[in-house]
Amino acid sequence: MLKTIIKATLALGISWFAFNSNTVSANQVQRADFEVQPIQNTEQVDKSMNYFDVRFKPGTTRTLRMRVQNFTDHPITLESTLENGMTQEGGDMKFQTSPTGLDASLKHPLTTIAKLAPTDRKIHLEPQSATIVSATVKMPAEEFRGMIAGGWRFKQILKNKGNQSQSVTSHYAYLMSINLRGKPYRIYPELKYTETKPMLADGHPALGIKLRNTQPMIIKDVAFKAVITKKGLFKNKQVFEKEKSSIAPNSTVVLPLSWQYRTLRPGTYHVNVEVTGQNFWNQLPMTWHFKETFKVTQKGVRKINQKASKRPLNRWGIVSAISGTGLMAASYGLYRQLRRRG
Repeated sequence: MLKTIIKATLALGISWFAFNSNTVSANQVQRADFEVQPIQNTEQVDKSMNYFDVRFKPGTTRTLRMRVQNFTDHPITLESTLENGMTQEGGDMKFQTSPTGLDASLKHPLTTIAKLAPTDRKIHLEPQSATIVSATVKMPAEEFRGMIAGGWRFKQILKNKGNQSQSVTSHYAYLMSINLRGKPYRIYPELKYTETKPMLADGHPALGIKLRNTQPMIIKDVAFKAVITKKGLFKNKQVFEKEKSSIAPNSTVVLPLSWQYRTLRPGTYHVNVEVTGQNFWNQLPMTWHFKETFKVTQKGVRKINQKASKRPLNRWGIVSAISGTGLMAASYGLYRQLRRRG
């Protein structure tokens, strides 16, 4: 085990997601305790890819299999979960088991059509051993368009030593991409503006611009530029920019424009958004522009401002100011005494 806490997410075969999250390879720090390897089906579309990129017939029940190996000289326990692909705040793919937050346009989340047997949810591996785990996929009866995006996560379960919490640990997780293809792609992403409303972003007051990709196709190499301007005498402009991002199929993305430690004021705001990217299917460049005007009420910002983080108090500045005042007073007193003696 390393003498630091390491959270190493080994995302295998995720190039098609155009990830830009903080993915760390285990061999950059130390060798992982275990490894996973997909066993490709005959329905694998692109056999050069080290992830599941499959097209199953409608209404059929198929199996995805994974080989899991323990490289250590001690037993290990792994947790295995299937997760839905979605877009996180600010762009980029993320995965979660819960359907909460999934866009209404997603008809078939992966976790509703793919299941793990109880024995494959918690995997016990003896030293230097390997096993095969399976996920059962029951395809929708009707043929769907585009893709269903998801992932298969493997995480090592670490035990505490005795009654003391184990503060020095290593943590590894593998995420294997799953892409279930429908009809031959020939489909284009469609980005729509939904709303802009007050929110908290990293504890700060912010306005969140909500966009939806309503089509079952990834947008890759995404660049966001959003500008919000407050109408009035004292104009306040906030900008959000991000490049090399991605938007999942049938998902929602919120772009947070933070006010930092300033108070978010009610009033009329103008929003101008430009999103550029490429259709994952045919690499065709695509661009969207949105210009909207909206109002923020006092009621809408009151709770946000109350919950927001306050600017840290600069105690050293106060001490310095007090010390400076004391020094000035002492210097003035010394000056008066010298004048009297003179």
